[in-house]
Amino acid sequence: MYPTEPEADPLSDWLNSLTMISERVPDDVLVLPAHNSPFRGLHARAGELIESHRRGLARLEELLSEPKRAVDVFGALFARPITAGLLGMATGEAIAHLNYLCGTGRAVRESDNAGVWSCGNPVVEPLPVGGS
Repeated sequence: MYPTEPEADPLSDWLNSLTMISERVPDDVLVLPAHNSPFRGLHARAGELIESHRRGLARLEELLSEPKRAVDVFGALFARPITAGLLGMATGEAIAHLNYLCGTGRAVRESDNAGVWSCGNPVVEPLPVGGS
């Protein structure tokens, strides 16, 4: 997330790219990730990443029964405490997830008198954990 594009939806782009890669790249290709060791089994790993984010989105959506700022939702998205060194990354990730929910109609964004955004749930059914 960049300050110049506060309403961008990079999470949607990323999830769509995982689906596209799974459709276009053979499962047995050798994957050379930026983190961890090389592996084969691209389709399973892409599915795991998608499912992990869907679970995080479901937890986040449950938390939004009352409007929350990005920094208020870290617990729904991250297992470890967010320290000062991780604050920028965590805030961007939280905004990306909130923007995804807003873009799909699963949340609505409001701005207070100081211009601080918060997101809360509209009245809709919860996002299914395993589907779109």
